[in-house]
Amino acid sequence: MRILQVIPHLSKGGAERVVVELANSLADKGHDVTLLLAYPVDASLNQKNLKSAVHIEFISSEPSNRVIFYALLPVWTMRRWKTLRSYDVIHCHLTFGLIFGFLLSVLRRLGRKGQPRLIATCHLVGTGVSPSYRLMNRVLSYFFDAFVLMAQDNYWREFKTKRNRNNIHVVVNGISVNPNRKKDATHGKDRAFTVGTISRLHAERKPWLYLELFSEIVRLDPSGKYAFIIGGEGLERSNLEQRANDLGLAPIITFSGLVEEPNEFLPMLDLYVSLNVEDTTGIAGLEAVFSGLPVVALQLSSEYFHGEDDWIWSSSEPRKLAKKIIELKSHPDLLQDLINRQFDVALTRFSSSRMTDEYLKLYEVRR
Repeated sequence: MRILQVIPHLSKGGAERVVVELANSLADKGHDVTLLLAYPVDASLNQKNLKSAVHIEFISSEPSNRVIFYALLPVWTMRRWKTLRSYDVIHCHLTFGLIFGFLLSVLRRLGRKGQPRLIATCHLVGTGVSPSYRLMNRVLSYFFDAFVLMAQDNYWREFKTKRNRNNIHVVVNGISVNPNRKKDATHGKDRAFTVGTISRLHAERKPWLYLELFSEIVRLDPSGKYAFIIGGEGLERSNLEQRANDLGLAPIITFSGLVEEPNEFLPMLDLYVSLNVEDTTGIAGLEAVFSGLPVVALQLSSEYFHGEDDWIWSSSEPRKLAKKIIELKSHPDLLQDLINRQFDVALTRFSSSRMTDEYLKLYEVRR
């Protein structure tokens, strides 16, 4: 098949990492894959991880005013409609992809032809995005042959059931296994037990929850030796640094900035804290599992109550999660068992190959 993946750019982020994994895996399976990006960014962030068989095209050579860009996008798509409709599948990601796919849906209906098949993936299920953005995703989901959620929560579950939406599917993210996997959970008794995470430091990701968690750990286990690391950049960084200082965490917390190579960041940790939407974790959480780290999670869905029984132990209450981390720190055998069990689950349920196979089933459905 000829497949076009559409995403605004390949900066650091979970959605961008998923697209790279998916494009590489599709190319490995013999498909003709092209990435269409709004504009280029530093190639060292994610583009460098694309295999040579994956083609790249840009709409613009550099970032431009967003309003002007979206105003001109219909003209660009109409001029290139003949080329775009030659693809078997066009798979759209994030807001840019959502709008791009909507325009193609209109053109496809005017042409009264069923090709290309249009797929969209919503990568922000469970995060604190605005109601207007969630509404936009709901409305535009009608224009795609398949609208894919990378996780599911009550908001989307209710929408799918009440509106009888048969085009909504769930395909959880998958990544490839880290060849440099850590082998065991041992750490020196004389050094601090290091807990950390990688996150986009923006309000919709609620990064202050990590500080609440770290503060609870110190409060509940004052004699324990701990160090905390938060990797990532964003608009909330200065607020978080001030909040960490107010909580008395400044001497034992590090804000490491943008993490370009997770393989260099993750080995510094003894335990990773992820963000979960029900039983689904983020890309960075999967990277940690495949690196051989034990992973627990802050639960973003306040209505979900099964987190303590899931493959990744999670809670929406920082205090409960702090108690779990203290328990794991005190029992290396539990940590090692957790590492082994989580790796086995991730290998089965969250591999790049499994994700690609599920998307191919959606790609191959004929109208």
